[in-house]
Amino acid sequence: MKKPFKPNFLPVELTDREIIEILKIENEARARIEKFNSILERSPIKRELLMLFSMSESIQSTRIEGTEASFSEVMMVGATGKKNEDIVEVLNYFEAIKQAEILLENIPISNRMFCKLHETLLRNSRGQNRSPGEYRKSQNFLGPTSNIKDATYIPPEPFAVPDYMANLERYINDEYEDDFGPIARAGIIHGQFETIHPFLDGNGRLGRILIIIYLLAKGVISHPAFFISEELEKNKHKYYALLNGLRLEKPKWKEWLIFFLDSSIKQADKYIDKLITIEGLYNDMIEFAKAHKIREDAISFIFQNPVFTVKNMQDELGVSYNTARRYTGELEKNTKIYGDDRKRNRIYMFYDLMDILS
Repeated sequence: MKKPFKPNFLPVELTDREIIEILKIENEARARIEKFNSILERSPIKRELLMLFSMSESIQSTRIEGTEASFSEVMMVGATGKKNEDIVEVLNYFEAIKQAEILLENIPISNRMFCKLHETLLRNSRGQNRSPGEYRKSQNFLGPTSNIKDATYIPPEPFAVPDYMANLERYINDEYEDDFGPIARAGIIHGQFETIHPFLDGNGRLGRILIIIYLLAKGVISHPAFFISEELEKNKHKYYALLNGLRLEKPKWKEWLIFFLDSSIKQADKYIDKLITIEGLYNDMIEFAKAHKIREDAISFIFQNPVFTVKNMQDELGVSYNTARRYTGELEKNTKIYGDDRKRNRIYMFYDLMDILS
């Protein structure tokens, strides 16, 4: 039977030639992310975009773990209040992203922060009985069955977790120097965290949130808006295979970091395209609103709530029911939104926006 793995402590050791190769890709990734950040900062709907991208990330990251909630299903919760286990996991992830940003203002990236975020991720969900907010006291493993004999990977023994996590915390807070930039370091942090697998459940989700927290702390991004889970989910088997490449006597850090940086570049390009497309849609909708005497904040509302009811709009805008119904009627009549077949409490969908984000 396989034995628990004993990873090397950080920092990572690579040759000068390997580091130079990685730094070249890092510079390209940094330039693309900065371009995305710059467009976002100037956007008239920055607040709405931050929410949409965070929610999209929450769906993609939990999907890697096997959840099957779609963007429209998650957005439907605001209109119906109905949730299943998959949607709860997505919403917990969304809450953890917001919580991470607030925590970062008051405490350093630390084991204390990880445990707080872990509690949020597992709240009222499938993992709620698996020691939320606490590092594991028993051996865990990854594999196709519930039998450790079939394990594809067995992380470090429980007694070793505190030492590995203390080492990771020191690396995150620059107590160890290396020649990598912050995006590559985010990749190292994610890879090491997943290798330690310190919790009984939720390690993948928390490990991907760690990427965001670190890039925020280092000023690479201004808001929790740049995520790479969509790209990782698209290449899920490669993602897992390259993580497994870190769990060898001679870990393949170079291969993992090149993949991580390339994924960051591809994701930044996708986000830039989405930003530009969404802004174009927003400008068109504002012009439509002016021509049809609809308040601009009604347009902002549907960008934040692409699935909604007339009552949702009434409550959010503080207008009368009849006014909200008139706005909705104009939008539907001109095929900007589409309603379901119900006579009462109809649910409306802003498909043009959801198609861009899905």
